[in-house]
Amino acid sequence: MKQEKSSHCGDEALFSPASDIRHPISVYELKGSGRPREVPKEGLEGIWPEPPFYYLFYRKESARAVLEWLKSHPDWELTARYHLPYEHWQDIAAHQMGLGSFNIRLGPVASAAPIPGDALFRPPDSGPAGGPAAATAVISILIDPGVVFGSGLHPTTQGCLIAISEIFESNAIHTAVDFGSGSGILAIACALARAKFVLAIDRNPLALEVARRNVLANGVQDRIAFVEADGPGCIDMRPDFFIMNVEWPVMEKTLAAEEWRRARRVVLAGFLESRLESVKRFALPEFQVDKVAEREGWPTVILSRRRRDQEAIA
Repeated sequence: MKQEKSSHCGDEALFSPASDIRHPISVYELKGSGRPREVPKEGLEGIWPEPPFYYLFYRKESARAVLEWLKSHPDWELTARYHLPYEHWQDIAAHQMGLGSFNIRLGPVASAAPIPGDALFRPPDSGPAGGPAAATAVISILIDPGVVFGSGLHPTTQGCLIAISEIFESNAIHTAVDFGSGSGILAIACALARAKFVLAIDRNPLALEVARRNVLANGVQDRIAFVEADGPGCIDMRPDFFIMNVEWPVMEKTLAAEEWRRARRVVLAGFLESRLESVKRFALPEFQVDKVAEREGWPTVILSRRRRDQEAIA
């Protein structure tokens, strides 16, 4: 799937189970051109595109149906298949975790309407929207990740959530961009940490569907806008904050572009330690490296614009 993230499916995907988050799944890796059409529907959870590969997710063993489909579609081949408990695919070891000022809870989103009261979150109780969040605040986030990457429990997502917590507690962040938003967990974290506006970008429309449900469940739909795009060219703002947790090939391509450099503060994750020096080189000369935090071999890099460059774009 991802060249460096073999244990999960990436930053975007399709449906999430409506009830039991622990149900087993069967995954079929197909290789071909275009998009697979008229695949077997019984038990289908979703289709994950990473051209030239596509991944079919089923909630039961479906090898016979997939092999029958391949007979009538000779341009496609089955290159791998997996059958495993759902939580193993997600690398989930627990269904709740505290990360910085955030408390992440995994579970099904029962409805598209936000749950009232403190059942989902308790936002910071001091400072205006867009101002620094209260350091002692506990912000709960409910995420139904489905078969997507952004469960909040993979080391790269953990690092990003901790970085958001630290940055928002000490800086006034009014606008943010989450590039490769997946389940929406990082965009939701920014909004709950008092960003006034968050732009969530993902190339997969099915991932955006999952993210919209999570955004509604956490009651921040008035602060987050979604864009379907596979590159940063859609960013027409100078955000206070830019965060990107994607696989290396996508990150390398995005870092070579200019749009992300408009931000004042940046968090980058999703790559192995072997890529760290390359990431640092991309940051020069506008940005300085404020911090590198590592969790289980996955670095999270925090950058800030150098003072002279901040004055130049002010």
